[in-house]
Amino acid sequence: MRFFHEFPFFFLWFGAAVSLSEMLAGTLLAPLGLACGLIAIVLGHVIGTTLLVLAGLIGSRENQSAMGTVGAAFGSAGRRLFSALNVVQLVGWTAVMLVTGARQFASLAGHLGAIGPISLWIGVLGLLVAAWTVFARAGIGRLNTVAVALLIGVLIVVFVRLLFAVDGSAVVSKSSMRFGAALELVVVMPLSWLPLIADYNRYAKSGRRAAVFTWLGYAIGSAWMYAIGLLMALYYGGLELGAVVTAVPAVVAALAVILLSTVTTTFLDTYSGGVSLRHVFPVASPRVLALGITLIGIVISLVAPISAYQGFLYTIGALFSPLYAIVLARYYLLQVYWEESVVLAWPAMTVWALGVAGYYGFLALDTPIGATLPSFALTAALYVATHRIRARVPTA
Repeated sequence: MRFFHEFPFFFLWFGAAVSLSEMLAGTLLAPLGLACGLIAIVLGHVIGTTLLVLAGLIGSRENQSAMGTVGAAFGSAGRRLFSALNVVQLVGWTAVMLVTGARQFASLAGHLGAIGPISLWIGVLGLLVAAWTVFARAGIGRLNTVAVALLIGVLIVVFVRLLFAVDGSAVVSKSSMRFGAALELVVVMPLSWLPLIADYNRYAKSGRRAAVFTWLGYAIGSAWMYAIGLLMALYYGGLELGAVVTAVPAVVAALAVILLSTVTTTFLDTYSGGVSLRHVFPVASPRVLALGITLIGIVISLVAPISAYQGFLYTIGALFSPLYAIVLARYYLLQVYWEESVVLAWPAMTVWALGVAGYYGFLALDTPIGATLPSFALTAALYVATHRIRARVPTA
């Protein structure tokens, strides 16, 4: 039964996937319709989760954090640069998670007579994330396992309630969406975890077994959330749990889902933000820095409107898809890891910049397979070709 020693990684990444942000992304697929939307959800998660797991496997094998694996390809200065970019996106995710959770929490709490401003619920959720940061062990401890097990139970209740609430009359969308654009909105969600996964999977005793449970946990959890979001958009016009559940037991279950999913997922953002920030400013432990990131996320969510969610997802894909195309190509295709004695690997940086431009180019072309796959393949091929050309050029 040694295979199941890494089963906590299923709970870790299932808990990471179960969030309102994934449901919100699922609502964006409504113009595609139910059948094509579900196909995009399944195919996108197969692609994106596979790339995610490959990145985590490097961390397991090399016992390195996510930004440590980036530094192996881009040098010490590149590691600090991308660590800073990762901190920025994780602060953004923290704010998005808190605002989305607080809005839905306030809507549902109104059914129980607990009326309060959104800012109150942002503060409550933020404090719970901070408490989780203090007591959870890198998201892999028993506390997380118990929380996610409870989360699965209450989520089943909410999902069944949603299915029975659907009356078959879909809300007609006036907008249109091509399959490639929808596929991209699915793929970029697991890609958003690329700069985080090795922070946790490096603790695995068996990288391969952890990879299997990671794949199953994230793919199942995230696809489920996207499907719920798609159903809600088709039959209720958007993400509004308050329209689905009205009876007191169902409301309590839905509140539990929001509470647990927001805390467990946002914790991973803040803790990895602390790990990344330590690469830039090694002045405190990741846990202390994570508390600082939680505070910044709370402040941003209170003062800044969270909008343009679709554009935010595309930006993450543009920045981090080419980045990990290079990291994965270097490790799995070239079978090399460290960039010895390099402060900044300019060839890798140049290829990354071309990859970012290529991502936006493919996004504008609206290809049937989205932007991630062609830009990922192009970036990886350019990096491998550049590396082999440099290896043949004699040094002075």
